[in-house]
Amino acid sequence: MAHIQWKDRYNINFREIDAQHHGLLDLLNELLDLMDGGRHPEDVTRIFVALSDYAQTHFSSEERYMQAASYPKLAQHRQEHVVFVDRVKELSRDYDPGDVRQVEETTTFLRDWYLTHITKSDQDYLPFLKRALPTASIEAILFGLEGVVCTTDPAPLLMALCDRSGKPEAEAQAALWEDPGLLRELEAGVWDLERFEVEGTSWAGKALDLEALAATYAGSFQPVPGMLRLVAQMKGHQPVALIGNATPWLRTHGLASLGLEDCFTAEVLSCEAGIRLPDQGLLLAAAERLGLAPDTCLLIHRNPACLDAAQAVQMQTLDYTTPVMLMAQLRRMGVPF
Repeated sequence: MAHIQWKDRYNINFREIDAQHHGLLDLLNELLDLMDGGRHPEDVTRIFVALSDYAQTHFSSEERYMQAASYPKLAQHRQEHVVFVDRVKELSRDYDPGDVRQVEETTTFLRDWYLTHITKSDQDYLPFLKRALPTASIEAILFGLEGVVCTTDPAPLLMALCDRSGKPEAEAQAALWEDPGLLRELEAGVWDLERFEVEGTSWAGKALDLEALAATYAGSFQPVPGMLRLVAQMKGHQPVALIGNATPWLRTHGLASLGLEDCFTAEVLSCEAGIRLPDQGLLLAAAERLGLAPDTCLLIHRNPACLDAAQAVQMQTLDYTTPVMLMAQLRRMGVPF
């Protein structure tokens, strides 16, 4: 079955959206090939699932752009996205390689929806994006700490505090993370370690072992090897910065032990800047640290609130899912690594 061919007129000229449109097209063409070859339903279902998941990631990114640009037809466009995802799930559920009519109906829907949506619906919001959002060349990359460069597991720190205080898990969790929260105040730079010790001891009813807590906290971050390799490759082409919410313990106990100390051009940590993400101030501090205008910086993150904040200060953004998908998107965006 003939592939859907990409044409230059499909470009939105916003790097993240165009890269995701290419990704959708690759999945659509793979699905068309599988259905044309009468492949086993499990193979087709796998691509249907991948298509649905990727479409939802793309639609979330696209809607974020439209919201930032105050696009007046956002609700209508969002409904088109809902219809597509629901229809893809329905087609996946009903797929029968022996039903020629159903296969033709599926391929026709996928082709028509993609081409109509790209060439008409998406082109409609383009003028709004051009007026509101940056398209400058990318001169630096900001990598989110939590969920991008590192996975995090708060359980060991929580258990350590429970063991030390003798208090139940729910109470310890609230003490650490509910606003204001012991850990949140330390991350925000509102408290230094001395204040943290005083407040923590008051809450626990006994002295805290800060050295042990520091090691446990640092150990709750685990680097993603694929991301570290990518950062190292990218650093040869442009500045790369680590940005995230972290306590002073990450600086003193974590960066070296995690192999992050020499990976980045700069580390922009909330405890040092006195501002936590998704506060825009931390993003602006990162751009200033790199000596660049915000619109030349690309933030790679998975937290929608952080991505929204970046776009509000004219930064370019990329919604992170996996290292493999990220590399494919970066290639399509023309970002060297």
